[in-house]
Amino acid sequence: MINQKSLFMLAAMTASSSFVQAATVNNAGFEDGWNNWNETEPAAISGSAYKGSKSLKIQGSPGRVYQNVDVDRNTQYTLSAYVLGKGQIGINDLNGLFKSEKFNVSSWTKVSKTFTTANTGTLQVFAKHDKSSSDVRFDDFSLTKGSSSGGGDTGGGDTGGGDTGSSSGIASNITNGSIFDLEGNDPHPLVNSDTLEFVPLEARHITPNGNGWRHEYKVKESARVAMTETYEVFEATVKVEMSDGGKTIISQHHASDTGTISKVYVSDTDESGFDDSVADNGIFDVYVRLRNTSGKEEKHALGTIRSGGSFNLKVVNNYGDVDVTALGTTFGIPVEDDSESYFKFGNYLQSQDPYTLDECGESGNSDSFKECFKDLGITKAKVTMTDVSYTRKTN
Repeated sequence: MINQKSLFMLAAMTASSSFVQAATVNNAGFEDGWNNWNETEPAAISGSAYKGSKSLKIQGSPGRVYQNVDVDRNTQYTLSAYVLGKGQIGINDLNGLFKSEKFNVSSWTKVSKTFTTANTGTLQVFAKHDKSSSDVRFDDFSLTKGSSSGGGDTGGGDTGGGDTGSSSGIASNITNGSIFDLEGNDPHPLVNSDTLEFVPLEARHITPNGNGWRHEYKVKESARVAMTETYEVFEATVKVEMSDGGKTIISQHHASDTGTISKVYVSDTDESGFDDSVADNGIFDVYVRLRNTSGKEEKHALGTIRSGGSFNLKVVNNYGDVDVTALGTTFGIPVEDDSESYFKFGNYLQSQDPYTLDECGESGNSDSFKECFKDLGITKAKVTMTDVSYTRKTN
């Protein structure tokens, strides 16, 4: 169970020096307990320490802590900590920069990771367990600043077996089959090197338990892991062209069974609780549903668009903490975990009456959906995505 005992967004301050400066990792030795740190269980404050009287003890996966620290942009830093056991330390700027250092030591040992910040001024310093059966301890963190612009990386590479895709156009890790499978390949969504077009009214892909036609990418079965073992960021500019009364899911985290953990909707229906919530009027609510750690679904309005409108979408899974941003609004919570979760995105057109919200058609029966969409007047349902990127790191 995830228990956030503290949430302090802290500014890191640099100390004056002629060459080397230190950014502040507050309560770096856990002498003040959980102050300044955010914690995911199982973790505890230990009386066995390298320095002082306390340290951090993480007792198993998905145990983890992190702290937000301000840093200079495009500058080299070295993160260090004294550790005992098997685990990892690292940094994450939630914008594609992820560096970590794994270790497995039988006595208190100093480990370090040197990295260069990107064009963001804040990052997370984190410590986590590494799937061992034993406890791991951390103490006396420090973040030391070196030179600016181009210091580079030393002391080992990225860990976690991830893929950051390409720097422009459609990320290669989406289209090259290394991570994603495609649901519906006729027509193929990749219309050029910069554009994906998802058209379920043409692709007409169905699944045994689905409620409508799909045209989506999904993380392939061999790459599925727990939400708490994954750091991933999906970003895209999304344009929606939809008949009045239409409803689609443009991204989701799916559980290993038929359940879902996160869903981002674009919907012109009568469902209450959003900014418009009026059926069939040409105003589409953009909203998110997240399943919390108690298994209950929470929903949150992100804004509205009309057919032909565009918005930027960003979905971040930070080891089980999911944040969704669209139309200038962000909503996020720790979510329910699943051992084989997977991310999907595209256009999952819902076969649903916009007024009664009753499902129309029979799961697994494409002809029934064809009749439903005809009766509902859904003749247009295209989602176009550009500037698409996907970053993923797994333990």
